[in-house]
Amino acid sequence: MKIAITGKGGAGKTTIAAHLGKILSEMNAVGKILLVDADATKNLSILLGYENITPINKIKDVVEGRARLENGLVNLRPRVSDLIDKFSVKILEKMSLIAIGGVEKAGMGCLCSENSILRAMLMEIVLKRNEISVIDMEAGLEIMSRGTVKGVDKILVVCEPGYGAVSVTKDIIKFANELKINADVVGNKVRNKEEEEYLSKNLNLELFYTIPASEEVRDATIKGTLVSEGKFYESVKELAEKIVSACET
Repeated sequence: MKIAITGKGGAGKTTIAAHLGKILSEMNAVGKILLVDADATKNLSILLGYENITPINKIKDVVEGRARLENGLVNLRPRVSDLIDKFSVKILEKMSLIAIGGVEKAGMGCLCSENSILRAMLMEIVLKRNEISVIDMEAGLEIMSRGTVKGVDKILVVCEPGYGAVSVTKDIIKFANELKINADVVGNKVRNKEEEEYLSKNLNLELFYTIPASEEVRDATIKGTLVSEGKFYESVKELAEKIVSACET
C-alpha cells in the first residue's frame, strides 16, 4: 500500500503523515512502514527528531555516481534499488524513515541530476518495493512520473480552511484529474461544521475525511513529539482505518 500526502505548506500534511505512519505501524493487520520525506524542507525528518539527516538527492557521491554521465549528460534512469535500505533509519519497531529530498528549484544552477535521483527514488518506492509507504510530498505531484502517480494507492491532499490552502488544493486536484487519477481531500484543523462546509463548497467535492483542530497536537509539535491519545490521534486512527479499508476493496 502506497500513500502520498500533499497540500499547501502549513496545512498539516507532515503532522498527519507522521502520525499516520505511526498508527499504521501499530495495526496488527499491516506490515512494515516506510516513511518517506520527499519535501525539500525536511519537515518530516525534523518532526521525528532527525533534523541532521541528509536527503539522498543532496548526497554528492550518490548524485555524481548515479545520475551524472560524461560530457555533462544526465542519467534519467539511475540505479537506486540499494539506496533505500542503505540510507533509511529505523525509528520504531515496524517503522523506518528515509529522506529522499524535494524538487530542486530553478535559479540554483543545473539540478537535473538531483531531480533524476528523486524521481528514480519515488519510482523505486512506489512501483518496486513491498512495504507500506507513507510519502510526505511537497505541494504537488509534478515530480512523479505518470506511471508512478498511478502506482499510488491513495493520494491525500491536506487542506485547512482558508483561501490559500483551498487555492493550492484546487491546483493539485486539477493536475490529478488531468492524469485521470483520484486524489482525495482531507480537511484539517477544522473547528466547526461551518468550516467543513466551507471546504466542501469551495472545493466543490465531498471531503474524504475531516480532522478537527487540536491544541494537543499543536503543543506536541512545538515540543517535537507525536501524540498517542486525544481527539487528533483518534481522528488519524479513523483515517488510517478508512484508508486500509478503501485500499482493500
